[in-house]
Amino acid sequence: MIKVEDLEVWYGKILAVSEISIEVKKGEIVGLIGPNGAGKSTIVNSIIGVVRSKKGKIEMNGERIENLPTHEIIKRGVTIAPEGRRLFPFLTVEENLMMGAINAEAWKKRREVLEMIYSRFPRLKERKAQLAGTLSGGEQQMLTIARALMSSPKLLLVDEPSLGLAPKIALEVYKLLKSLRDEGGITILLADQNARRVLEISDRAYIVENGRIVMQGVSEELLGDENVRRVYLGL
Repeated sequence: MIKVEDLEVWYGKILAVSEISIEVKKGEIVGLIGPNGAGKSTIVNSIIGVVRSKKGKIEMNGERIENLPTHEIIKRGVTIAPEGRRLFPFLTVEENLMMGAINAEAWKKRREVLEMIYSRFPRLKERKAQLAGTLSGGEQQMLTIARALMSSPKLLLVDEPSLGLAPKIALEVYKLLKSLRDEGGITILLADQNARRVLEISDRAYIVENGRIVMQGVSEELLGDENVRRVYLGL
């Protein structure tokens, strides 16, 4: 579904990522794991078009998208639940959700999709008239993911969903992501520092350090790798 080849991104004179090649196939959950500042968010933001690469290519179902504006990439079925949630705190839950239906096709079916969202996220339905800024951290993360789903994506990019959440709430978010793939058929690229949780729900994963991929493989095999267990899982 998405293929990234030899991606290189600079922030001014600072090289953020280099020689990044990843692939996400339809129906997969693929993880991007690594420490803070490794380049995970840069990769995700390059795919959605928020960050522009200096070289390399990004393909969506065989079409080059690295030079398209973000709204055109979203039209092609890619959307993002960004790091830090970035909600509109003084808008209600439902108003935030409506902001996710930003392209014309999504807007036409917004009511139908909204009902689907409420059936999957009953807590959000209970709080639909509540200001987003007054929600708990876990509820805000759910709203961020739900807002992304309002565009009916084929590929969902999720950036640091467990950031700032208590372990129990983070686990709930990860279970939700897995259900979106298993029951909703949504392909997911998941970037997070929580290596254990990512490897537990993903099919494959890439480990990123200092802007480069240092290891990749089937998640189950990475979980059993001695070096991964020692360096990334603390075992």
